Amino acid sequence: MSKAIKISVKKAPEDYDLGASKFFGTPTIPLAWQEDFWDDEIFFCQIRLSDIAALDTENKLPHTGYLYIFLHTDGGDYNLEADVRYFDGEPELAIDDFNLEVEGYERFNDAYLMEFCEIGEGEACTRLLGIPSDWNYEDEPSKLLLQFDPLDSEMEFLDHLDGFLYFFFGKDENDLEGATLVEEYS
Repeated sequence: MSKAIKISVKKAPEDYDLGASKFFGTPTIPLAWQEDFWDDEIFFCQIRLSDIAALDTENKLPHTGYLYIFLHTDGGDYNLEADVRYFDGEPELAIDDFNLEVEGYERFNDAYLMEFCEIGEGEACTRLLGIPSDWNYEDEPSKLLLQFDPLDSEMEFLDHLDGFLYFFFGKDENDLEGATLVEEYS
């Protein structure tokens, strides 16, 4: 049994901490990554891992640094690809309007701050870890990193999707950069 961490969101005020855990808005990244993104890539979220350290009692994730998820959008909403990154340090660069140049995703520049709490492993919501909600396959799912429920908030990202975006760890639970994305429809 794996513990899960629920993610609740609220729209950020104008003067929020740019290093906060959030969906969309202004990513704060390491300076070395500045030129390291594709033209079709959008900023999805960043998680300051110290924000979840007390809730991650099984140590599934590092407890320092930042976890980032960017999305390749070249295939449109139904063929997104994950670019998951980890940085063990404090980011030096904030990039305003990161999503503004990607056609169809320009409106996802408002930040939505994350709040975390412990929940049951299979609860149907946006969350870290646990087991995927509504997993309808005979095979056991890969290890869940993040489950995003588009109907769980007012962000309006993929709100036409009745289901979930699942981000799974790569080849093992230590493989963040090899993470994969599965779109699951109810």
